[in-house]
Amino acid sequence: MRLVFVAIAGIVLLAASSVRSRDVSLDEEELCTDECRQEKDRLGLEALHTLHRMLDDDHNGNVDLSESDEFLRDELHYQDGSERQSTFHRSGEDKFISVDDLWTAWKHSEVYNWTVEHTVAWLVNAVELPQYAATFETNAVDGSALPRLAVNNPHFLTTILGITNPVHRQKIALKAMDVVLFGPAKQGHSYIKDTALMLSLVIAIGGCWFAFVQHRFSQGHIKKMMREMESLQKAEETLGEMQARLQQAEEEQQTVVEEKMNLEAKMREEMTNAKQEAERLKMVRENTETEINRLRIAEEELYQVRQALRRAEKELERRSWHPPSSLQQWLQLTYELELKNYSIKRLAAETQFAAARESCEKIRKKRITVMGALKIAHTSSLDEVDKRIATARSALQEVTSDLKERLVRWRKIEKLCGFNIITNPGLTALSQVLTEGSVPGSPGFAGSVQGVEDDSLDEDQPPTYSTGSSGAMSSSHSTASLSTLGEAMMRPGSGNDPMSATFSIGER
Repeated sequence: MRLVFVAIAGIVLLAASSVRSRDVSLDEEELCTDECRQEKDRLGLEALHTLHRMLDDDHNGNVDLSESDEFLRDELHYQDGSERQSTFHRSGEDKFISVDDLWTAWKHSEVYNWTVEHTVAWLVNAVELPQYAATFETNAVDGSALPRLAVNNPHFLTTILGITNPVHRQKIALKAMDVVLFGPAKQGHSYIKDTALMLSLVIAIGGCWFAFVQHRFSQGHIKKMMREMESLQKAEETLGEMQARLQQAEEEQQTVVEEKMNLEAKMREEMTNAKQEAERLKMVRENTETEINRLRIAEEELYQVRQALRRAEKELERRSWHPPSSLQQWLQLTYELELKNYSIKRLAAETQFAAARESCEKIRKKRITVMGALKIAHTSSLDEVDKRIATARSALQEVTSDLKERLVRWRKIEKLCGFNIITNPGLTALSQVLTEGSVPGSPGFAGSVQGVEDDSLDEDQPPTYSTGSSGAMSSSHSTASLSTLGEAMMRPGSGNDPMSATFSIGER
């Protein structure tokens, strides 16, 4: 820590010493600048005396209008020097210019305060001698040195500045005389520059307006696309809700099936008990010695039989028609095939939806920058994204409507048939059972198996989601399955005898 404090103290002392040395150097520079300025003013005053003697032809100490006009025509070769003459005589207020007036005007002139850079620019642009620019910069020729250039001081021009060409010295002297006496020349008005400036301004405004219009167009298109994405998202949520409702319906159907099986088992048990009671009464009747006991036992037996018949008739009324077991298996196979087709459609719709969402995310990232928005507006990417969104939305709507139709249809079929269809052992097990249970070589058997294989081959390929093709596929599956069901339902029953039906029920 002590070393750190020592280092910090040393740095502070060095900074303070550097500041003091800089202040001293600044004071010396200011003193030198004041002395140099006084020396330049003295030399400039001498040069103005010489220049005034050149203007004063009658040597009376004043320069009048005629002398200044003659100087402009003869020395500076200006045919129309009225503007410069007016500037020299202060717009006619002072017709006689003395040395003091000339010195006062020079001290308040803009040229007097020129820096070295202004002087070099005047040498390059007005005098048109850029080869001496480095010499002017090296010798720090500023505005206060121009009077010495105006009188063509040989010591200053030749010895100090090194300008040996007499033509160049004369040119510099004339230009310096003009700028010292009459001030800097006014810059001319350039119509070409104004035209170029206006053209650039118009192009810039047009470009900004075009960029603004394109930006608004792209923003509107992107908002429209986002609204379509929201509708697509809502369709997906609706599909999810339908899936949940289907799952709930399947669970409820499973509960109903279990309750139905329990009820059937209970009814079979009651029928078995009734049959046993009838057998017992029959045995009692056979073992009874008296006719009265036999009649009583017969009446009881008849009563038991009548009770059993009534229960059987009620059960037959409630279940008036018993479909064959093969019908249930064929319906379960049809349901599984439709479920497989629906799963393929749903997977394809979800894939299209994911692709549309990915494209929208790319567009959303590109529209952050102005160039990205312009690129999006000038390409067909937005139209392609719209087409993908429309395709995904139609696919989701088709899957949703298919799900609703299947849910209602299979519930009605289960209600009419009275057995479970949605809950089944699966497509593979059903195909195997139906293949083993049918008679090989019969037309129904071959046609059914061939239809199942063709449907499976068709469903392995991803479908194209046009409304006509999907509807035709679903209708073909339903038609093939229902035709097989119709053949199974037209088979004859076992008989019409109520008693035989009753005892067949009891035996089952």
